[in-house]
Amino acid sequence: MAKVVVDGKTVVVPDTANALEACRAAGVDVPHFCYHPGLSVVGQCRMCMVEIEGMPKVQASCTVPIRDGMVIQASSERARAARNATMEFLLVNHPLDCPICDQAGECKLQDNAVAGGLPVSRTSEPRRQYPGYDRTDIGPHVIADMTRCIQCTRCIRFCAEVAGTGELTFIERGGHTIVWTHEGHQLDNEWSGCAADVCPVGALTVKEFRFRKRVWWLAKARSVCDGCEIGCNVSIEHRDRVVHRYLPRVNPHVNDFWMCDYGRFRAEGLNRQDWLRPVVRAGGEARETNWGEAATAVQLAIDEARGADPASVLVLGSANASTEESWLLAELFSRTLGLPNVEFDVDAGPLRRIPNPKAAGAEGRFLTGTLAAPNARGTEAAGIRRVGADSALARLLSGSWAPEVLYVTDAAFSARCDDPEFVAALRKAKKLVVNARGKNALSEAADVVLPVGSLATKEGTFVNVQGRIQRFEAAFLPPPIVKSDLEVLLHLGRRWGAFDTRWTARDVFERMRDRVAGYGGARWDAPAIAGYPCSLSPAAAYDALAAGREADDPDATHVLAAPAGGRP
Repeated sequence: MAKVVVDGKTVVVPDTANALEACRAAGVDVPHFCYHPGLSVVGQCRMCMVEIEGMPKVQASCTVPIRDGMVIQASSERARAARNATMEFLLVNHPLDCPICDQAGECKLQDNAVAGGLPVSRTSEPRRQYPGYDRTDIGPHVIADMTRCIQCTRCIRFCAEVAGTGELTFIERGGHTIVWTHEGHQLDNEWSGCAADVCPVGALTVKEFRFRKRVWWLAKARSVCDGCEIGCNVSIEHRDRVVHRYLPRVNPHVNDFWMCDYGRFRAEGLNRQDWLRPVVRAGGEARETNWGEAATAVQLAIDEARGADPASVLVLGSANASTEESWLLAELFSRTLGLPNVEFDVDAGPLRRIPNPKAAGAEGRFLTGTLAAPNARGTEAAGIRRVGADSALARLLSGSWAPEVLYVTDAAFSARCDDPEFVAALRKAKKLVVNARGKNALSEAADVVLPVGSLATKEGTFVNVQGRIQRFEAAFLPPPIVKSDLEVLLHLGRRWGAFDTRWTARDVFERMRDRVAGYGGARWDAPAIAGYPCSLSPAAAYDALAAGREADDPDATHVLAAPAGGRP
């Protein structure tokens, strides 16, 4: 560790830090464009100029390693003049299109120009143009506009150093230099959206979000991606109950600053809500009803079946459910009603990867996941058995047994739920009850459909591939009539005297934590479980590291122990 003085304030920083990081640690905001803690240092933009005692010239602070006793003047007249000159040169050819630029509101050039640039322009010449290199697709998800590029090389370094694919490079020379893809290639890697995230201006933007909503209208909620078991931290960006995008939320222990395109573009799916009212089917006809009648139909069917034989009821949980929801499921059906067949199944998905070599459990440069759901470990820890060769579901699918009642708590627990043969096997149950959000073959075949909201409408915790407990927040309430999965289970449990419908996810967490492996002593509001805050701008996502530094506290981190198989 080294002591550094920045504008008269003494701070202690790691020996590996540079002068820019020391300034940030001291709370001095030195403008910069090319620096990013997840990428190599190149000193490309020359924006972060400061004076350093003992050096005759102003220095690009990101390129200067700190030393003990270093004195930095970040706000001196010389440093400000150097930064203003750099800003003026950057703006000489930058188009004046902030009102129509999709980056407005989270553009670092805009922020730095307003905060520290000259109040008026001293140039009147026409701006440089790049015909054929503006508003052009360079990949399936990214649009490039080189009239806005400031050549910071963040995107080039991301593709080369983090993705390892190297699609982007400089082409041409001198004043004609632009960032573009290698000839015959597209920007088409697993994390291509992150190249647009790190762009500090509007040169690279994500096609799916362009012109959908001004970013200053968006509210943000901390969440966890439900696309696989890695558990990337994300920010749900929404307005008026519509999710407009996911952005990666920084977590050095899991996804670092990144997220894959598969997870990123699942955001649009949260807006799908096909089932808006409970539905019951009688005499071959389905009709909408109220929650009271639907819940009564479920209660009567289960009571009748378990009165004759408790083993004639099969309850299928889901690895998409929170640990709190899975615990309620196990508590109600296994421990209160004594049903022996409470199970869950999870699909093995394609291998998902996130670049983060410093993450616990990383294989080489990547943290990997092979399950297609976020919470298989939490579901199992909550007391629900995973489907095996001798499970009730296996016997049902083999045709050797059929339940009186089958309650499926997630109509999308498997990709097979749209397979007619799979649904036909489940339909052998005399009574089929399903919690559903989107219509598919399984929900269309059900006798009772209970409408539930998306991930954006609920809160709770997931346990990821590392065994790390991570909390997600509700972005907004479900539509009227629709309930969250937790509310459905609370209302059903109340009918058997098991639960109080006033409980929140936090209340359930407090009740279950000492009875679920790995949750003992965990706190709902522990920073390591809640994670880092959402960032104001994806290009400066690392600002959240300082705002949520307590999330790095190892004493606040709860990790489920690994089973005999190795991985948690």
